[in-house]
Parts: sequence; C-alpha cells; structure tokens
Amino acid sequence: MKIRAYAKVNLTLDITGRREDGLHTLDTVMQSVALWDEIELTPGGLPGIRLQCSRDYIPVDNANTAYRAARYFFQKAGLQNEGLSIAINKRIPSRAGMGGGSTDAAAVLRALNKIYAAGLSTETLRELATRVGADVPFCLEGGTCRCTGIGEVIQPVTELPPCFFVICKPPAGMSTLRAYALLDQYPLSHSYGTQRLVDALEKGSLPKIAQCLQNRFEETLRLVQVRDIKKALLSAGALGAVMTGSGSAVYGIFDTEAGARSAAQLLTGKGKVYVTRPLRSSEIR
Repeated sequence: MKIRAYAKVNLTLDITGRREDGLHTLDTVMQSVALWDEIELTPGGLPGIRLQCSRDYIPVDNANTAYRAARYFFQKAGLQNEGLSIAINKRIPSRAGMGGGSTDAAAVLRALNKIYAAGLSTETLRELATRVGADVPFCLEGGTCRCTGIGEVIQPVTELPPCFFVICKPPAGMSTLRAYALLDQYPLSHSYGTQRLVDALEKGSLPKIAQCLQNRFEETLRLVQVRDIKKALLSAGALGAVMTGSGSAVYGIFDTEAGARSAAQLLTGKGKVYVTRPLRSSEIR
C-alpha cells in the first residue's frame, strides 16, 4: 500500500506551562498542508519491522516514529510474528517544525488499521499516536484543529478559508529539545494568541486571520534567518508570516496562487521554498 503523510504548520503556538515530568503544555492551532512524504507499506516476509528511508541521517530502528507506530499497532491488535517493510520517501523538510516524523507515524497507524482490518477505534489509534509523540494525534485528525495538553487533546475548529502558503526552510535547523531548552530561559508569556486566532477563524476574514499568526518559539529563538525570511515574505505581499513549530521553517499566507508563486521567486537563496495550500481533514483520512 502506498500512502501520503501530510505536513502541518502551526497558525499559533502558545506555551502555557510545564508539567512535573518536564513536558511542556501548549495551546496551538495546527493546520495540515499539501506537502507530503510518500510511504510504501509491504506486509509479509520474515517476522519483524524493516524500515528504509530516502534520507540516510534519519534512524531506521525504534528511534523512528513510523517504526514505533507499527510496533505499537501490532501489540495493540494482538498480531504476533508479522512481517512488515516500510519505505519512506521524505519530501517534508527535517528540523523545520512541520511534523515530518509525526505525520509518518500517523499515516502508518491509519494504513495498518486498514491493511489488517484490525478495527481499532479512532480513540484507540489516538492513544497509540500519543505514545509515539505529541503531534501525532493531530496528524491523525488533520485539517484545522486546536491542540492543548502536550498536543494530544484535539478540538477541530473552523477551517481556514481557501488560501496559499509559501513555506521557506532556511539552512539553519533547530531540534525540538534544543528549542525547548532555549525557551526555558525565558519566563512564560502571559499574552496568548490562540484564542484570538480561533475567534478570527470563526469570522472567516483571511486578512484578519493572517494578522493573528503567532509563535512563542519565534520570540525566544531569535534566529536571524527566520527574521530575514519573515521580512521578505511580508515585503512580497504576505497577509501574515510566522515560524512554524520549534522551527526553522517560516511561512506566509497569500490570498492568490499567483501572488504566492511570485513571492516564492523572491526567496531564492534563502532556503528550500514550497508553494502549497491548506488541507481539510476529509482530504487526509
């Protein structure tokens, strides 16, 4: 079975606290976008999970989110001594804040539930997703969602109106662990933007929605390349621009495809550039 695993961006990202186990709580609106990894699942062969990836620096053992998702699925479904080959062709940039690993895991969970006709409920799949990683439950749901807790509490909200994204991933990257370590050097913000964004989505005005984009990590990481890309996007006519996740990809929202493609040309030399659009949850499942 060949499947697509779709990337995400954060329209907002507020850090609201830190739990006793050290994990941070957040309040964020995530949005699926039409940029994807390609995954091929082949059941059979010798028992065990075998994984290969088009990027040689990505682990292919239990450190890989898709590998762990498959392992948790087999355990939950009561399937023993199964053989499975997973081949991942990566297109989503790494260390970008776009959920590349998380969406691979979510896609594998969905696909295996179909391949083996296991009948695991949405809630059960979400529990497995949470075991893999905080963003994986959203990637199972897709579309436009408000995510709280450590990211595992999912609430669909009013979908983003039709628009286009120009995404630029600069050479500089940032691991999630490093990003949170830097964040912890600053006091928690008391000015949160997620509710304002949710209210703007309900009203449906794309310019007003774009003005509500906000990311706490952008405020604390202060990456020069991020700042330069954001400035370039806004100068090129973006209605709003912000870094996604813990970085370092930056995106701008445009109301027309022509405007988006014109802006993308102006980002030459600043990193890898993608022109894409938001996806509804029905386009993912």
